[in-house]
Amino acid sequence: MQKLNTSFSGILKVTTPLVVAGVAMNLVGVIDLILVTVLGEAQVGGTGNGQLLYGLLYVVGMGFTSGMQIIIGRRNGAHDYQKIGGLFFQGLYFVLAFSLFLFGFIQWVVPELLTTLFDSENVIQYSSIYMKTRGWGILFTMLNLLFIGFFVGITKTKILGYFTPFISALNIGLDLALINGYGPFPAMGVEGAALASVISEGAGSLLFIIYMVRFVDLPKYDLRKVMPFNWSQTKLVFEVSSPIMVQNIVSIGAWFTFFVFVENLGERALAISQMIRGIYIFIMVPVFSLADAANTYVSNLMGEKRFDSVIPVINKTLILGLLVNLFFFALINLFPETVMGLFTPDETVFRDAISTVRLTTFSMFLFTLGFVPFRAISGTGNTRTALAIESLSVIIYLIYTFFSTHYWNLPLHLVWASEFIYFGFLIILSVTYLKWGNWRSKEI
Repeated sequence: MQKLNTSFSGILKVTTPLVVAGVAMNLVGVIDLILVTVLGEAQVGGTGNGQLLYGLLYVVGMGFTSGMQIIIGRRNGAHDYQKIGGLFFQGLYFVLAFSLFLFGFIQWVVPELLTTLFDSENVIQYSSIYMKTRGWGILFTMLNLLFIGFFVGITKTKILGYFTPFISALNIGLDLALINGYGPFPAMGVEGAALASVISEGAGSLLFIIYMVRFVDLPKYDLRKVMPFNWSQTKLVFEVSSPIMVQNIVSIGAWFTFFVFVENLGERALAISQMIRGIYIFIMVPVFSLADAANTYVSNLMGEKRFDSVIPVINKTLILGLLVNLFFFALINLFPETVMGLFTPDETVFRDAISTVRLTTFSMFLFTLGFVPFRAISGTGNTRTALAIESLSVIIYLIYTFFSTHYWNLPLHLVWASEFIYFGFLIILSVTYLKWGNWRSKEI
């Protein structure tokens, strides 16, 4: 049977569609922020916070699909394809139930929650508008994560490089029509940004379903008929995924908490930080995709019992990630006016933001060195270890952020220096575990 190709070309073959998909997906959030910039700083802060809070909720479910992906990768690596279909259907049942819960939570709990998190009435108002509209698409979001987990797990990522850009292009087109109004479409502002995402993600779910039925080898993966709920399989997925679910809450929750703390510095600081987040995403997405590739490579290699290939694959992925960092480092530092000009025409905002933007280009090298090995640990199935590493790094990160925004009154770029603390601990703890930990013996 054919073994997984661990050369640079093999890694790029799996990773490139993930990078394309990741850039396309995250481009939508960036475009949202760019288009609402003309509406005001409160709208930018509200939209950005809404995106983060929505992400915080759905990444809990993404933890389950990530656990499913790891097990599918292990079965795929062992060529035990018939067990993959059952895992997919257990994921589907979880997605349906969890989406129903999240919909109710978003519509009835989140608006009250926002009033306890933020001081600005305007930010609260626009965050609530974004969330209540975006909540109607939570089922589509979760279904798309399920399909992505399946295709990444079996290392058939090419389809993601086709579908996701189409979905994102549709989303951006709807953004242009609905945020500021175009032709027969009304100007809906922040609500329009959320509605555009709902419609495009629904179209994406439909595309994935059609592709699965028409083009996937259903007999190979035992997907020809609907399988009943199986507690033993679901329990197995939960054993692997529950630490990832908690880890995702910790990770995105820390990111969201960071912006809650930054609001203490004022609406201007929050708006600038949300703009910087848009730039940050472009740097992070290719590395996220490489890290996801490392995750599925490691799970497949573990299934093939090729333990000695794990560290070399991680090292090759790190090299690719650092090259990506180097490209963005040069681009942003050589042309900062052009990059920031995408988000704001206000020269005072540019002057206030430039030092922080430059700082993030340095921190991203540490992000790559920490996040790739960190995601590889999850790929081995040692998700509890990954959770412990994430939690410790986040605690130290948030302590610094809290004191820098509430007591020390540091300038914004030194608040963002907390990224060096977080990524630094991620590097130390992840590399230490991969070097001396007993990850090779992990069975799933």
